[in-house]
Amino acid sequence: MADTGTRARAAPEVHPGVIVAVVLPCIILYAALFAYAMHHTSYDVWGALWLVPVLIAVSLPILLRYSKGDLTPGIGKILVFALLLKLAATIPRYYMVAVMYGTGDSLRYHDTAGRLREAFLASDFSLTQLGTDSRTGTQFIEIVNGIVYVIIGPSIISGFLFFSWLSFWGLFFFYKAFRVGVADGDSRRYALLLFFLPSMLFWPSSIGKEAWMTLCLGITTYGCALLLQRQRGATVYLVLGLAGVLMVRPHMALLAVAGIALSYTLRSGRAGRVVKLGRTRTILGIGAISVITLLVTRRVAEFFGVDEFNLDTAVETLEYTEGQTSQGGSEFVGGGPSLRNLPLNLVTVLFRPFAFEVHNLQSLLAALEGTLLVVLFILAWPRIRSVPSRLRKQPYITYCLSYVIIFCFMFSAFQNFGILARQRVLVFPLVLVLLALPLATRARRRQYGQEARNHEPERPAVTGSGTPA
Repeated sequence: MADTGTRARAAPEVHPGVIVAVVLPCIILYAALFAYAMHHTSYDVWGALWLVPVLIAVSLPILLRYSKGDLTPGIGKILVFALLLKLAATIPRYYMVAVMYGTGDSLRYHDTAGRLREAFLASDFSLTQLGTDSRTGTQFIEIVNGIVYVIIGPSIISGFLFFSWLSFWGLFFFYKAFRVGVADGDSRRYALLLFFLPSMLFWPSSIGKEAWMTLCLGITTYGCALLLQRQRGATVYLVLGLAGVLMVRPHMALLAVAGIALSYTLRSGRAGRVVKLGRTRTILGIGAISVITLLVTRRVAEFFGVDEFNLDTAVETLEYTEGQTSQGGSEFVGGGPSLRNLPLNLVTVLFRPFAFEVHNLQSLLAALEGTLLVVLFILAWPRIRSVPSRLRKQPYITYCLSYVIIFCFMFSAFQNFGILARQRVLVFPLVLVLLALPLATRARRRQYGQEARNHEPERPAVTGSGTPA
Protein backbone atom coordinates (compact mmCIF):
# COMPACT_ATOMS: atom_id res chain seq x y z
CA MET A 1 0.00 0.00 0.00
CA ALA A 2 2.82 2.38 0.88
CA ASP A 3 4.51 1.70 -2.42
CA THR A 4 1.30 2.46 -4.29
CA GLY A 5 0.94 5.73 -2.47
CA THR A 6 4.52 6.69 -3.27
CA ARG A 7 3.98 6.07 -6.97
CA ALA A 8 0.78 8.09 -6.87
CA ARG A 9 2.54 11.06 -5.29
CA ALA A 10 5.45 10.78 -7.72
CA ALA A 11 3.21 10.74 -10.78
CA PRO A 12 0.01 12.71 -10.10
CA GLU A 13 -2.72 12.47 -12.68
CA VAL A 14 -3.43 15.46 -14.88
CA HIS A 15 -7.03 16.62 -14.79
CA PRO A 16 -8.77 16.10 -18.18
CA GLY A 17 -9.96 19.68 -18.09
CA VAL A 18 -6.40 20.94 -18.10
CA ILE A 19 -5.57 18.81 -21.12
CA VAL A 20 -8.61 20.10 -23.00
CA ALA A 21 -7.82 23.72 -22.07
CA VAL A 22 -4.29 23.39 -23.49
CA VAL A 23 -4.77 21.07 -26.47
CA LEU A 24 -8.07 22.36 -27.86
CA PRO A 25 -6.83 25.92 -28.63
CA CYS A 26 -3.75 24.45 -30.33
CA ILE A 27 -5.94 22.25 -32.53
CA ILE A 28 -8.15 25.19 -33.47
CA LEU A 29 -5.16 27.39 -34.33
CA TYR A 30 -3.55 24.63 -36.39
CA ALA A 31 -6.82 23.99 -38.27
CA ALA A 32 -7.11 27.72 -39.03
CA LEU A 33 -3.51 27.78 -40.25
CA PHE A 34 -4.17 24.76 -42.44
CA ALA A 35 -7.30 26.32 -43.96
CA TYR A 36 -5.43 29.55 -44.67
CA ALA A 37 -2.51 27.68 -46.25
CA MET A 38 -4.81 25.68 -48.54
CA HIS A 39 -6.14 28.90 -50.10
CA HIS A 40 -2.95 30.97 -50.17
CA THR A 41 -0.02 28.55 -50.64
CA SER A 42 1.01 25.67 -52.86
CA TYR A 43 0.76 21.99 -51.99
CA ASP A 44 4.43 22.10 -51.04
CA VAL A 45 3.35 24.00 -47.92
CA TRP A 46 -0.15 22.88 -47.02
CA GLY A 47 0.65 19.29 -47.93
CA ALA A 48 3.28 19.32 -45.20
CA LEU A 49 0.78 20.77 -42.71
CA TRP A 50 -1.48 17.72 -42.90
CA LEU A 51 1.47 15.29 -42.86
CA VAL A 52 2.91 16.52 -39.56
CA PRO A 53 -0.06 15.50 -37.35
CA VAL A 54 -0.30 12.18 -39.20
CA LEU A 55 3.35 11.32 -38.47
CA ILE A 56 2.91 12.36 -34.85
CA ALA A 57 -0.31 10.37 -34.48
CA VAL A 58 1.38 7.25 -35.87
CA SER A 59 4.46 7.65 -33.69
CA LEU A 60 3.05 8.60 -30.28
CA PRO A 61 1.34 5.27 -29.44
CA ILE A 62 4.53 3.37 -30.28
CA LEU A 63 6.77 5.67 -28.24
CA LEU A 64 4.45 5.81 -25.23
CA ARG A 65 4.00 2.05 -25.20
CA TYR A 66 7.76 1.53 -25.37
CA SER A 67 8.42 4.05 -22.59
CA LYS A 68 6.18 2.12 -20.20
CA GLY A 69 8.60 -0.80 -20.28
CA ASP A 70 11.77 1.29 -20.17
CA LEU A 71 12.98 2.25 -16.71
CA THR A 72 15.04 5.20 -17.94
CA PRO A 73 13.83 8.31 -16.04
CA GLY A 74 11.68 10.53 -18.22
CA ILE A 75 12.31 8.52 -21.40
CA GLY A 76 8.74 9.00 -22.60
CA LYS A 77 9.06 12.79 -22.53
CA ILE A 78 12.51 12.61 -24.10
CA LEU A 79 11.28 10.49 -27.02
CA VAL A 80 8.21 12.63 -27.69
CA PHE A 81 10.16 15.89 -27.52
CA ALA A 82 12.89 14.38 -29.72
CA LEU A 83 10.30 13.45 -32.35
CA LEU A 84 8.83 16.97 -32.39
CA LEU A 85 12.26 18.58 -32.56
CA LYS A 86 13.37 16.20 -35.32
CA LEU A 87 10.38 17.17 -37.46
CA ALA A 88 10.98 20.85 -36.70
CA ALA A 89 14.60 20.49 -37.85
CA THR A 90 13.36 20.05 -41.42
CA ILE A 91 12.62 23.79 -41.55
CA PRO A 92 16.25 25.02 -41.29
CA ARG A 93 17.43 22.05 -43.35
CA TYR A 94 14.98 22.90 -46.15
CA TYR A 95 15.90 26.59 -45.92
CA MET A 96 19.58 25.75 -46.32
CA VAL A 97 19.03 23.53 -49.38
CA ALA A 98 16.25 25.36 -51.22
CA VAL A 99 16.82 28.99 -50.22
CA MET A 100 20.44 29.54 -49.23
CA TYR A 101 22.07 27.36 -51.88
CA GLY A 102 19.23 26.56 -54.29
CA THR A 103 20.94 23.31 -55.22
CA GLY A 104 21.61 19.92 -53.71
CA ASP A 105 20.89 16.24 -54.01
CA SER A 106 17.55 16.67 -52.24
CA LEU A 107 16.23 18.84 -55.09
CA ARG A 108 17.30 16.22 -57.61
CA TYR A 109 15.59 13.47 -55.64
CA HIS A 110 12.44 15.58 -55.49
CA ASP A 111 12.34 16.27 -59.24
CA THR A 112 12.94 12.65 -60.25
CA ALA A 113 10.48 11.37 -57.63
CA GLY A 114 7.81 13.66 -59.03
CA ARG A 115 8.22 12.13 -62.48
CA LEU A 116 8.28 8.63 -61.03
CA ARG A 117 5.06 9.34 -59.14
CA GLU A 118 3.27 10.30 -62.34
CA ALA A 119 4.54 7.13 -64.02
CA PHE A 120 3.52 4.92 -61.10
CA LEU A 121 0.03 6.40 -61.05
CA ALA A 122 -0.19 5.66 -64.79
CA SER A 123 0.85 2.02 -64.11
CA ASP A 124 4.23 2.61 -65.74
CA PHE A 125 6.89 0.83 -63.70
CA SER A 126 9.65 0.84 -66.30
CA LEU A 127 11.68 3.38 -64.25
CA THR A 128 12.94 5.03 -67.42
CA GLN A 129 12.64 8.35 -65.58
CA LEU A 130 15.85 7.45 -63.74
CA GLY A 131 17.84 7.84 -66.94
CA THR A 132 20.08 4.88 -66.07
CA ASP A 133 19.94 1.13 -65.61
CA SER A 134 21.17 1.39 -62.02
CA ARG A 135 18.65 0.71 -59.27
CA THR A 136 20.96 1.29 -56.31
CA GLY A 137 22.61 4.27 -54.65
CA THR A 138 21.10 7.56 -55.77
CA GLN A 139 18.54 5.82 -57.97
CA PHE A 140 17.27 3.74 -55.07
CA ILE A 141 16.60 6.87 -53.01
CA GLU A 142 14.76 8.36 -55.99
CA ILE A 143 12.61 5.24 -56.26
CA VAL A 144 11.81 5.30 -52.54
CA ASN A 145 10.94 8.99 -52.74
CA GLY A 146 8.73 8.32 -55.75
CA ILE A 147 6.79 5.69 -53.81
CA VAL A 148 6.46 8.08 -50.88
CA TYR A 149 5.08 10.76 -53.21
CA VAL A 150 2.43 8.35 -54.46
CA ILE A 151 1.16 8.23 -50.88
CA ILE A 152 1.64 11.79 -49.64
CA GLY A 153 1.74 13.78 -52.88
CA PRO A 154 4.58 15.70 -54.59
CA SER A 155 5.49 18.11 -51.80
CA ILE A 156 9.20 18.67 -51.25
CA ILE A 157 8.69 19.87 -47.67
CA SER A 158 6.63 16.75 -47.00
CA GLY A 159 9.46 14.71 -48.45
CA PHE A 160 11.88 16.37 -46.04
CA LEU A 161 9.51 15.66 -43.17
CA PHE A 162 9.07 12.00 -44.10
CA PHE A 163 12.78 11.29 -44.43
CA SER A 164 13.47 13.16 -41.20
CA TRP A 165 10.86 10.93 -39.57
CA LEU A 166 12.65 7.85 -40.93
CA SER A 167 15.94 9.03 -39.46
CA PHE A 168 14.26 9.53 -36.08
CA TRP A 169 13.31 5.86 -36.05
CA GLY A 170 16.89 5.00 -36.92
CA LEU A 171 18.01 6.88 -33.80
CA PHE A 172 15.31 5.09 -31.84
CA PHE A 173 16.80 1.73 -32.87
CA PHE A 174 20.27 2.92 -31.90
CA TYR A 175 18.86 3.77 -28.47
CA LYS A 176 17.26 0.34 -28.17
CA ALA A 177 20.56 -1.26 -29.17
CA PHE A 178 22.30 0.61 -26.36
CA ARG A 179 19.72 -0.59 -23.85
CA VAL A 180 20.35 -4.19 -24.93
CA GLY A 181 24.10 -4.06 -25.46
CA VAL A 182 25.05 -1.91 -22.44
CA ALA A 183 22.31 -2.76 -19.99
CA ASP A 184 24.04 -1.00 -17.09
CA GLY A 185 24.87 2.11 -19.10
CA ASP A 186 23.57 5.61 -18.49
CA SER A 187 20.65 5.35 -20.91
CA ARG A 188 19.25 8.78 -20.09
CA ARG A 189 22.58 10.41 -20.85
CA TYR A 190 22.85 8.45 -24.08
CA ALA A 191 19.32 9.39 -25.14
CA LEU A 192 19.93 13.09 -24.55
CA LEU A 193 23.18 13.02 -26.54
CA LEU A 194 21.81 10.85 -29.33
CA PHE A 195 18.52 12.63 -29.98
CA PHE A 196 19.60 16.22 -29.35
CA LEU A 197 23.12 16.47 -30.77
CA PRO A 198 22.79 19.28 -33.37
CA SER A 199 24.28 17.19 -36.20
CA MET A 200 21.86 14.33 -35.58
CA LEU A 201 18.94 16.75 -35.61
CA PHE A 202 19.99 18.72 -38.67
CA TRP A 203 21.78 16.69 -41.33
CA PRO A 204 19.54 13.60 -41.67
CA SER A 205 16.42 15.81 -41.85
CA SER A 206 16.16 16.01 -45.63
CA ILE A 207 15.43 13.82 -48.61
CA GLY A 208 18.62 11.88 -49.05
CA LYS A 209 20.93 9.03 -48.22
CA GLU A 210 21.82 10.20 -44.71
CA ALA A 211 18.25 9.76 -43.45
CA TRP A 212 17.87 6.35 -45.09
CA MET A 213 21.25 5.18 -43.85
CA THR A 214 20.50 6.35 -40.30
CA LEU A 215 17.37 4.22 -40.33
CA CYS A 216 19.02 1.11 -41.79
CA LEU A 217 22.18 1.32 -39.69
CA GLY A 218 20.03 1.75 -36.59
CA ILE A 219 18.09 -1.40 -37.44
CA THR A 220 21.34 -3.27 -38.20
CA THR A 221 22.91 -2.17 -34.92
CA TYR A 222 19.85 -3.24 -32.96
CA GLY A 223 20.00 -6.64 -34.65
CA CYS A 224 23.69 -6.88 -33.73
CA ALA A 225 22.92 -6.08 -30.07
CA LEU A 226 20.24 -8.79 -30.00
CA LEU A 227 22.63 -11.27 -31.61
CA LEU A 228 25.40 -10.59 -29.11
CA GLN A 229 22.98 -11.02 -26.19
CA ARG A 230 21.39 -14.15 -27.71
CA GLN A 231 17.95 -12.57 -27.88
CA ARG A 232 15.25 -13.36 -30.40
CA GLY A 233 14.67 -11.33 -33.53
CA ALA A 234 18.33 -10.68 -34.32
CA THR A 235 18.23 -12.31 -37.76
CA VAL A 236 15.19 -10.35 -38.92
CA TYR A 237 16.66 -6.99 -37.94
CA LEU A 238 20.09 -7.81 -39.36
CA VAL A 239 18.68 -8.93 -42.70
CA LEU A 240 16.38 -5.91 -43.06
CA GLY A 241 19.01 -3.43 -41.95
CA LEU A 242 21.86 -4.78 -44.05
CA ALA A 243 19.61 -5.07 -47.11
CA GLY A 244 18.70 -1.40 -46.80
CA VAL A 245 22.34 -0.41 -46.41
CA LEU A 246 23.44 -2.54 -49.37
CA MET A 247 20.95 -0.81 -51.65
CA VAL A 248 22.51 2.60 -50.99
CA ARG A 249 26.08 2.28 -49.67
CA PRO A 250 27.42 -1.29 -49.75
CA HIS A 251 30.78 -0.28 -48.27
CA MET A 252 28.98 0.85 -45.12
CA ALA A 253 27.46 -2.62 -44.85
CA LEU A 254 30.99 -4.01 -44.94
CA LEU A 255 31.87 -1.84 -41.93
CA ALA A 256 28.89 -3.16 -40.01
CA VAL A 257 29.61 -6.79 -40.92
CA ALA A 258 33.25 -6.41 -39.86
CA GLY A 259 32.13 -5.08 -36.48
CA ILE A 260 29.57 -7.85 -36.09
CA ALA A 261 32.12 -10.55 -36.94
CA LEU A 262 34.70 -9.27 -34.46
CA SER A 263 32.27 -8.74 -31.61
CA TYR A 264 30.51 -12.07 -32.21
CA THR A 265 33.80 -13.95 -32.17
CA LEU A 266 34.78 -12.23 -28.95
CA ARG A 267 31.43 -13.03 -27.39
CA SER A 268 31.73 -16.71 -28.29
CA GLY A 269 34.76 -17.11 -26.03
CA ARG A 270 33.18 -15.66 -22.92
CA ALA A 271 33.25 -17.81 -19.82
CA GLY A 272 29.95 -18.69 -18.24
CA ARG A 273 27.98 -18.24 -21.46
CA VAL A 274 28.28 -21.75 -22.91
CA VAL A 275 24.88 -23.41 -22.98
CA LYS A 276 23.48 -26.49 -24.62
CA LEU A 277 24.40 -26.43 -28.33
CA GLY A 278 26.31 -23.24 -27.53
CA ARG A 279 29.47 -24.26 -29.35
CA THR A 280 27.50 -25.54 -32.32
CA ARG A 281 25.54 -22.30 -32.49
CA THR A 282 28.77 -20.34 -32.32
CA ILE A 283 30.30 -22.28 -35.21
CA LEU A 284 27.11 -21.90 -37.27
CA GLY A 285 26.98 -18.20 -36.44
CA ILE A 286 30.57 -17.61 -37.51
CA GLY A 287 29.90 -19.55 -40.71
CA ALA A 288 26.82 -17.44 -41.45
CA ILE A 289 28.73 -14.22 -40.81
CA SER A 290 31.51 -15.43 -43.14
CA VAL A 291 29.02 -16.07 -45.94
CA ILE A 292 27.42 -12.65 -45.38
CA THR A 293 30.87 -11.05 -45.50
CA LEU A 294 31.61 -12.68 -48.86
CA LEU A 295 28.26 -11.58 -50.28
CA VAL A 296 28.69 -8.03 -49.03
CA THR A 297 32.27 -7.87 -50.37
CA ARG A 298 31.06 -8.99 -53.77
CA ARG A 299 28.34 -6.33 -53.71
CA VAL A 300 30.94 -3.69 -52.77
CA ALA A 301 33.11 -4.75 -55.70
CA GLU A 302 30.13 -4.38 -58.07
CA PHE A 303 29.33 -0.98 -56.57
CA PHE A 304 32.85 0.35 -57.18
CA GLY A 305 33.13 -1.34 -60.58
CA VAL A 306 36.13 -3.55 -59.75
CA ASP A 307 36.61 -7.24 -60.37
CA GLU A 308 37.64 -7.97 -56.79
CA PHE A 309 37.44 -5.84 -53.67
CA ASN A 310 40.59 -6.29 -51.58
CA LEU A 311 43.09 -4.13 -49.73
CA ASP A 312 44.74 -2.82 -52.92
CA THR A 313 41.46 -1.86 -54.61
CA ALA A 314 40.23 -0.33 -51.36
CA VAL A 315 43.30 1.90 -51.13
CA GLU A 316 42.97 2.89 -54.79
CA THR A 317 39.31 3.76 -54.29
CA LEU A 318 40.08 5.85 -51.20
CA GLU A 319 42.87 7.69 -53.02
CA TYR A 320 40.50 8.45 -55.90
CA THR A 321 37.89 9.69 -53.43
CA GLU A 322 40.51 11.90 -51.79
CA GLY A 323 41.24 13.57 -55.12
CA GLN A 324 37.54 14.09 -55.86
CA THR A 325 36.60 15.58 -52.48
CA SER A 326 39.60 17.77 -51.67
CA GLN A 327 38.17 20.65 -53.61
CA GLY A 328 35.77 23.53 -53.03
CA GLY A 329 35.55 26.05 -50.21
CA SER A 330 35.70 23.48 -47.38
CA GLU A 331 38.72 21.45 -48.42
CA PHE A 332 41.65 20.83 -46.09
CA VAL A 333 44.90 18.92 -46.10
CA GLY A 334 44.72 15.73 -44.07
CA GLY A 335 46.85 12.69 -43.45
CA GLY A 336 44.95 10.41 -45.80
CA PRO A 337 43.83 6.84 -45.10
CA SER A 338 46.67 4.84 -43.52
CA LEU A 339 47.33 3.01 -40.26
CA ARG A 340 50.14 5.42 -39.45
CA ASN A 341 47.74 8.36 -39.64
CA LEU A 342 44.92 6.61 -37.76
CA PRO A 343 45.12 8.73 -34.55
CA LEU A 344 45.04 11.91 -36.62
CA ASN A 345 42.22 10.52 -38.75
CA LEU A 346 40.12 9.74 -35.67
CA VAL A 347 40.43 13.34 -34.52
CA THR A 348 39.81 14.75 -38.01
CA VAL A 349 36.72 12.73 -38.85
CA LEU A 350 35.07 13.07 -35.44
CA PHE A 351 36.00 16.57 -34.24
CA ARG A 352 37.31 18.88 -36.97
CA PRO A 353 37.11 21.66 -38.07
CA PHE A 354 38.78 23.38 -35.15
CA ALA A 355 38.03 26.98 -34.21
CA PHE A 356 41.01 28.35 -36.16
CA GLU A 357 39.82 26.51 -39.30
CA VAL A 358 36.43 28.25 -39.45
CA HIS A 359 35.65 30.19 -42.62
CA ASN A 360 31.83 30.39 -42.71
CA LEU A 361 28.76 29.94 -40.51
CA GLN A 362 28.40 26.26 -41.32
CA SER A 363 31.99 25.46 -40.31
CA LEU A 364 31.59 27.61 -37.19
CA LEU A 365 28.65 25.51 -36.02
CA ALA A 366 30.56 22.31 -36.79
CA ALA A 367 33.58 23.62 -34.84
CA LEU A 368 31.42 24.46 -31.82
CA GLU A 369 29.92 20.99 -31.83
CA GLY A 370 33.35 19.39 -32.24
CA THR A 371 34.69 21.40 -29.30
CA LEU A 372 31.70 20.34 -27.21
CA LEU A 373 32.38 16.69 -28.00
CA VAL A 374 36.06 17.04 -27.10
CA VAL A 375 35.09 18.52 -23.72
CA LEU A 376 32.56 15.74 -23.15
CA PHE A 377 35.18 13.10 -23.92
CA ILE A 378 37.59 14.67 -21.45
CA LEU A 379 34.94 14.82 -18.75
CA ALA A 380 33.85 11.26 -19.53
CA TRP A 381 37.30 9.76 -18.95
CA PRO A 382 36.12 7.98 -15.75
CA ARG A 383 33.59 6.20 -17.97
CA ILE A 384 35.86 5.55 -20.94
CA ARG A 385 38.68 4.00 -18.91
CA SER A 386 36.45 1.00 -18.20
CA VAL A 387 36.32 0.09 -21.90
CA PRO A 388 39.18 -2.51 -21.85
CA SER A 389 37.52 -4.46 -19.04
CA ARG A 390 34.17 -4.38 -20.85
CA LEU A 391 35.22 -5.62 -24.29
CA ARG A 392 34.58 -9.24 -23.36
CA LYS A 393 31.81 -8.64 -20.86
CA GLN A 394 29.86 -6.42 -23.28
CA PRO A 395 30.94 -7.22 -26.87
CA TYR A 396 28.53 -4.56 -28.17
CA ILE A 397 31.23 -2.08 -27.18
CA THR A 398 33.65 -4.02 -29.39
CA TYR A 399 31.19 -3.62 -32.27
CA CYS A 400 31.01 0.13 -31.66
CA LEU A 401 34.79 0.59 -31.43
CA SER A 402 35.59 -1.49 -34.52
CA TYR A 403 32.94 0.31 -36.56
CA VAL A 404 34.20 3.74 -35.44
CA ILE A 405 37.84 2.93 -36.20
CA ILE A 406 37.15 1.52 -39.67
CA PHE A 407 34.77 4.38 -40.42
CA CYS A 408 37.39 6.99 -39.55
CA PHE A 409 40.00 5.14 -41.58
CA MET A 410 37.72 5.07 -44.62
CA PHE A 411 36.33 8.60 -44.38
CA SER A 412 39.71 10.20 -43.81
CA ALA A 413 39.83 10.16 -47.62
CA PHE A 414 37.11 12.85 -47.61
CA GLN A 415 39.27 15.93 -47.16
CA ASN A 416 36.35 18.31 -47.13
CA PHE A 417 34.76 19.61 -43.92
CA GLY A 418 31.35 20.03 -45.53
CA ILE A 419 31.23 16.38 -46.57
CA LEU A 420 32.56 15.15 -43.24
CA ALA A 421 29.97 17.15 -41.30
CA ARG A 422 27.19 15.28 -43.12
CA GLN A 423 28.78 11.85 -43.20
CA ARG A 424 29.82 11.52 -39.57
CA VAL A 425 26.21 11.46 -38.42
CA LEU A 426 26.45 7.81 -39.50
CA VAL A 427 29.09 7.13 -36.83
CA PHE A 428 28.11 9.50 -34.02
CA PRO A 429 25.45 7.13 -32.55
CA LEU A 430 28.20 4.58 -31.87
CA VAL A 431 30.75 7.16 -30.71
CA LEU A 432 28.29 8.49 -28.13
CA VAL A 433 28.09 5.03 -26.55
CA LEU A 434 31.51 5.72 -24.98
CA LEU A 435 30.16 8.84 -23.30
CA ALA A 436 27.30 6.95 -21.64
CA LEU A 437 29.16 4.04 -20.09
CA PRO A 438 28.76 3.60 -16.33
CA LEU A 439 31.21 5.43 -14.11
CA ALA A 440 34.16 3.19 -13.27
CA THR A 441 33.99 3.68 -9.50
CA ARG A 442 35.82 1.52 -7.02
CA ALA A 443 32.59 0.00 -5.81
CA ARG A 444 31.65 -0.97 -9.36
CA ARG A 445 35.10 -2.45 -10.01
CA ARG A 446 34.74 -4.53 -6.82
CA GLN A 447 31.33 -5.63 -8.07
CA TYR A 448 32.85 -6.78 -11.38
CA GLY A 449 35.48 -8.72 -9.44
CA GLN A 450 32.81 -10.39 -7.34
CA GLU A 451 30.83 -11.31 -10.47
CA ALA A 452 33.93 -12.87 -11.99
CA ARG A 453 34.53 -14.91 -8.83
CA ASN A 454 30.91 -16.04 -8.83
CA HIS A 455 31.45 -17.57 -12.29
CA GLU A 456 34.40 -19.64 -11.06
CA PRO A 457 33.64 -23.35 -10.44
CA GLU A 458 33.20 -24.23 -6.81
CA ARG A 459 36.11 -26.09 -5.23
CA PRO A 460 35.31 -29.13 -3.08
CA ALA A 461 35.65 -28.59 0.64
CA VAL A 462 38.75 -30.16 2.21
CA THR A 463 38.59 -32.01 5.52
CA GLY A 464 41.23 -31.96 8.20
CA SER A 465 42.83 -35.12 6.78
CA GLY A 466 43.47 -33.34 3.52
CA THR A 467 40.90 -35.32 1.51
CA PRO A 468 37.86 -33.75 -0.21
CA ALA A 469 34.70 -33.82 1.87
